Amino acid sequence: MSAEQIAATLETEIVDGRFRPGEELKQGEIAKRFAISRIPVRDALQLLASRGMISLVPNRRARVISLEPAEISEIYDLRVLLETDCLHHAIKQMTENDLGAIEVAYAHSSIDAGTDRWASGDWAFHQSLYLPARRPRQLKLIEELRRTCRIHIAGYGVLPAQTRDWLEDHKNILSAVRNRNTADAQDILKRHIMDACAMLLSAWPTENTGS
Repeated sequence: MSAEQIAATLETEIVDGRFRPGEELKQGEIAKRFAISRIPVRDALQLLASRGMISLVPNRRARVISLEPAEISEIYDLRVLLETDCLHHAIKQMTENDLGAIEVAYAHSSIDAGTDRWASGDWAFHQSLYLPARRPRQLKLIEELRRTCRIHIAGYGVLPAQTRDWLEDHKNILSAVRNRNTADAQDILKRHIMDACAMLLSAWPTENTGS
């Protein structure tokens, strides 16, 4: 098993909440689990660290990233800036084919909302909104920030409790995009993102807030 395959498996488990923020990933246990030596495990952990999913400390311990509430708030603020700007550029350049792809992603995300695939469906919808902007660097930054949020959402057991509101936001964003109403689409998206931030912070473990 290659380091890349191990990293991919661990990445999936981290974003699905199998490992909580701050939890240690023990090289020996991982090597035993995959019946391999520690060398590819070490390389896999280096890959995850380069993707910002874990932190490596000098004694070679690896831990899932664990941010403070203020850092999470900052990330969501950055998401608002990047995602609303990307949506602005996307709407300006959106073709009928792009709109068709967004419609398909919206339909799938609505079906996935009540399943354990909700997060991937949600990202597929948002990604389809932003792709017409043709801004790959910006989209990559957005994806990285969203992955960090998802690690904490899954790790702290924050389920999409507000699924009805979340789906209504998607519906309204899509409607504004269809009408090329950039300002409304941006306003709905901004509120959508900040509501998600508030939901995560409201479920934050008290031992992580210093209270």
